[in-house]
Amino acid sequence: MSGVLAQTEVTVQREVLQKVFDRYHAAWEAKDPDAITALHTEDSTFALRSGGARVQGPAALRQHFAHIFVEFPNYRSEVDRLLLGDGHWVLEWTMVVELPAAAGGTFTARISLVDVVDVDETGLVTRKDVWVDGVQQAAAYRLAGKPL
Repeated sequence: MSGVLAQTEVTVQREVLQKVFDRYHAAWEAKDPDAITALHTEDSTFALRSGGARVQGPAALRQHFAHIFVEFPNYRSEVDRLLLGDGHWVLEWTMVVELPAAAGGTFTARISLVDVVDVDETGLVTRKDVWVDGVQQAAAYRLAGKPL
């Protein structure tokens, strides 16, 4: 790919990066938008790579995270694989959530996701991109009678 500049990664010791991941993951599991936002830099960004706009800055991040927890209050995550690198991690995980079915009752949706998270030398998140399995997401939304 000629002309494409790679982002320079910072060096973060594996043990330190694991601790950062553990704190960050715990904040998501607690569904605590303040705790999550506190682990981001002032200019950090978040993007759900299924057509959503990139969100930037603490106030916008906090609002976005809070909205996720309103939309999916009872979701839980199953970690499938965590890869730690220099200044980043890649997390494959499955969102498991009970949703109201359009036809009545509820159903359990399972949607696979991949997070790519960049971390600075102080252990704060500078960027998070989340890719969603679009087929699984569309099927769940269709059963729930929700627009994508």
